[in-house]
Amino acid sequence: MSILHHWANPWFVSLLFLFTTGCPDGGQTTTANSPTLIHPTTGQPFRILILGDSLTEGYGVSPSQCYPTLLEEMLNEEHSVGGTRYEVINGGVTGSTTSGGASRIDWHLQNPPDFLIVALGGNDGLRGIPPEESKKNLRSIVLQAQKREVPVIIAGMKMPPNYGSQYLQRFENMFPQLAEELNIPLLPFLLEGVGGEPQMNLPDRIHPNPAGHQRICQTVYQHLIKHLPKTQP
Repeated sequence: MSILHHWANPWFVSLLFLFTTGCPDGGQTTTANSPTLIHPTTGQPFRILILGDSLTEGYGVSPSQCYPTLLEEMLNEEHSVGGTRYEVINGGVTGSTTSGGASRIDWHLQNPPDFLIVALGGNDGLRGIPPEESKKNLRSIVLQAQKREVPVIIAGMKMPPNYGSQYLQRFENMFPQLAEELNIPLLPFLLEGVGGEPQMNLPDRIHPNPAGHQRICQTVYQHLIKHLPKTQP
């Protein structure tokens, strides 16, 4: 069971992952060079790995309803240029922290994907893990991917205010800081329009319902297509 379940009281959950419509860089992705590699026309799908926790794994919904599956469908329906086919790999594990992601990224990279989305950090915050430690783990994940020339997008997270302003600032700032330091795009908040919205979540008020996963899919899609490699004419 995800650590998220241990905080399921009405007051806390109303704040949990309550994403605002603003962000440090005005809601835009950080300045970073989009991938320039052209995917070879081998007939193989363009593989996108999403490394995440229960939000990515799809806790409480069917595999066909979780946002990685929906993203694959949307990419193939709306962004399939020049015969490119997309495969989205669900690398979500319920309860995963950034440390867990760092420990399993090497396994995923044994057969490197063509693109990586890192959607981790929420469980770190709930456990009160020092942001400096979380940032170190996220950096390790990104650097391992970059070593294999896999482009990366990192998704930011936020925490509720009862953690204290100092912790909140350190936690929330680590995502844009890391994106800038490593020159990778930032998706400011994964749960935009979902966190804190009862109609977008399961009865536990934590995990997205099918409608919430649809919204997450749209958010990820809108940021991802800006950074996908150019296809051959």
